[in-house]
Amino acid sequence: MLSRTGLTLRAAVWVARVEWGRRRYAFAELIERLEREPPGKRRAADIESALAAVSRAYSLTPFRPTCLKESLAGVGLLRSLGYGARLVIGVKAAGTPVDAHAWIEVDGEPLHRGSGGYVALRRARS
Repeated sequence: MLSRTGLTLRAAVWVARVEWGRRRYAFAELIERLEREPPGKRRAADIESALAAVSRAYSLTPFRPTCLKESLAGVGLLRSLGYGARLVIGVKAAGTPVDAHAWIEVDGEPLHRGSGGYVALRRARS
């Protein structure tokens, strides 16, 4: 298992890749690059610890985290740790004010409780 510090450093690499990638590539290309990341061979950390590490990594940078950017970095980190994570982008159901949200799914299960009430518009491949 990775230590808390090791996991945070690994998450920081993914935060940097997302922040750099979103400035260099079109959004679709950035997602495609993440989706091409094959899941690692072993699970060196649990999902909750990995996502907490992404939040910690963002708190140590000057970048403003959003659900989309944290989800992108989380997908990259989780895939590198052996999870078949995928990005989901959705909007609130019809009849509500327009509101979009991004979250991560592993094995078809959303990892963020805040995804309820959103209709998935896009699911990245696993």
